[in-house]
Amino acid sequence: MGTTQTTPYESLAAQAPATALWTLLKVSSSLASTLELSEVLQIAIESAADLLGLETGAIYTLENGVLYLGAATPSLPPQFPDELRQAYLFDHSHIKEVVSSKAPVYLDDARQAPLSAAEKIVVDARHLISVLYFPLLLKEAVIGVFIVGTTSQSRQFTKSEIDLCYILSFQVALAVANAQLYQKAQQAVANLSQAYDATLKGWSQVLDMRDNITEEHTHRVADLTVALASQMGFPESELGHLRRGALLHDIGKMGIPDAILQKPGRLSADEREIIQTHPEKAYQIISQIEYLAPAMDIPYCHHEKWDGTGYPRQLKGEEIPLAARLFAVIDVYDALTTDRPYRQAWEKEKAMAYIQEQAGKHFDPQIVTAFLEILRTELNPPI
Repeated sequence: MGTTQTTPYESLAAQAPATALWTLLKVSSSLASTLELSEVLQIAIESAADLLGLETGAIYTLENGVLYLGAATPSLPPQFPDELRQAYLFDHSHIKEVVSSKAPVYLDDARQAPLSAAEKIVVDARHLISVLYFPLLLKEAVIGVFIVGTTSQSRQFTKSEIDLCYILSFQVALAVANAQLYQKAQQAVANLSQAYDATLKGWSQVLDMRDNITEEHTHRVADLTVALASQMGFPESELGHLRRGALLHDIGKMGIPDAILQKPGRLSADEREIIQTHPEKAYQIISQIEYLAPAMDIPYCHHEKWDGTGYPRQLKGEEIPLAARLFAVIDVYDALTTDRPYRQAWEKEKAMAYIQEQAGKHFDPQIVTAFLEILRTELNPPI
């Protein structure tokens, strides 16, 4: 029957005192409670100082020869030198030794030890006497370093305490790796979102040009939509979807023939019927793109009317999604106050009066009230 091999972590843990193991178990639980790298590192350095009964400490992550301060205990005040926040590995010989040997380095009295200029800044700024550097090890790689020390008297470290440092290092390294992976995944999602939004902006500009509308129209209505939604208490998480919906409100017109879309004169009944299919075409386009599904309400429903006489589905009152009700007011107001090939722009006061007159007919009365409040504040800002 074969024997099972123990890992270095398990071997060290088997020799640790029960009180230390209890502390490490609590540390492990705390580390498992978050995927935020800053929180992981703060837990790590506070745990290291607590485990060894020390007054001060810092933890740095290491990337491509650069040391980045992750956390410190006690926290660094803002005026502390940059050398405590970011540094090059080759400027810190003792840390460099830790990285190359993958083993702790101990200074009995850092005030008397040979230090590089950068190391002396750290020692002096933190008033360190005895210093223990030990590696943050992930498998065979050093991904960071702990620096802990005393500020009142010199201190020796036993083999048992060094072993505890290794156990802590294993725990923290896994938590750091998980947090970094999560952070990279979040950044990848953010980058992808930015790329999508840049594409949507391009689409909206093409649509505006094709519809003989300046590109400022789409940007204006998108900005106003977000501003009004914020004032009305929409959650921050929904504002991006609202902006995308506003940018793509007329995407369905991609399916409308140029002869109709760009016709300078009045449309016939048949042509108006074709134009009024663009919300359904928007639905057909957007429903195929999962990323845009939460932005569907505006392109699909912004031509519905509060009294049920809109299109494409003759929705009435609160049957109309709130985002579409909100956007409808803004879209009409912007259209009225902008020069078009077939008419001059209205004065703002005239357009506001029209919007007010259409409350309860075309528009949701509560949204009209909120929107006109924004406009009046812009026209008559508080002194």
